[in-house]
Amino acid sequence: MKKPFIVSALVAIAVSPQLGFSQTSDLQAFISGHKTKYSTEGHPKAKGINISIEYPSYWQISEGESPNVIQQFTSEGTNTLIQCLILIKNQPFFMRFFSSKHISDVMFSSKTIKELTPEGAIFIKGEKATYDGQPGAWLIYAMQSERAGLTAETYMIQHIFLYSGKMIMLQCGVGGLANSSPKVEQEFTRYRPVFQLIGNSIIIHDKGTKLTNEGGNSIMKDIFGEYWWITLIISAIFTWGIGLTPPLLIRFAFLRRPISKRWAIGTVILFGFINFMIFSANASAHGGRIGGAFILIACASYAILRKGARKKSAYKDNL
Repeated sequence: MKKPFIVSALVAIAVSPQLGFSQTSDLQAFISGHKTKYSTEGHPKAKGINISIEYPSYWQISEGESPNVIQQFTSEGTNTLIQCLILIKNQPFFMRFFSSKHISDVMFSSKTIKELTPEGAIFIKGEKATYDGQPGAWLIYAMQSERAGLTAETYMIQHIFLYSGKMIMLQCGVGGLANSSPKVEQEFTRYRPVFQLIGNSIIIHDKGTKLTNEGGNSIMKDIFGEYWWITLIISAIFTWGIGLTPPLLIRFAFLRRPISKRWAIGTVILFGFINFMIFSANASAHGGRIGGAFILIACASYAILRKGARKKSAYKDNL
């Protein structure tokens, strides 16, 4: 997430340290209308999300190298590199079982915003925010990174929000050599209003169509993925196959006759405990829950073990 920015800063500064970059008032230019709109529509790394931002029209734009970095926008300051990155990541699997409001209340509270800071970075400040109506937050942090004998200092503001099962981030910052840290911080302070205007320009273009056009299918897709129906079929085969194989083998392969109620109950409890351990481990590994299938399997197992018991009893009564 952070490497493209840091590497670009190091390369630009190390290769051309003698250049005095021209100072252009990006803030005034942005406000006066010298800006360009970029949209993620149709981008292969956008994961079906269509958002747009506005940025100074004379900034350079290029494809992101990281799998989650869609686009990067760069400019040059006084011995520093100015850069913004758009990132879109899938939410962790377990987060899909909770509402966006519940997640945002926990994730973007005043007590937990600090936890969003990347490892090794120093949190400076942050606040809860909304982006085109979606819950999110912005946070500012500083960090150092060493590469090829050079140490870079980075000051960053990160806009982050949740939408359609995705975490969408806009990272904007200033990078420079660590020995010029005060200058990097001053440059970041100067550019921060521009970064906030870029974050404020975020628009979600497919916000209305996702709910109206996809309906329940969208919910299933967000939870289980694009081929959710295949996932459900495989899950059902796996769950019921493991749960019902032992009673089927006992009833029709080994004993080939119904067993008493006590033995049936005992067998169901024994294999129920084993199934519970297996299903619990699987659910924990995938961030899911056991669900009601566990109880249904226990009932079906008892019915299988007792299958034919009534006919056998009736036959004895007729003798």
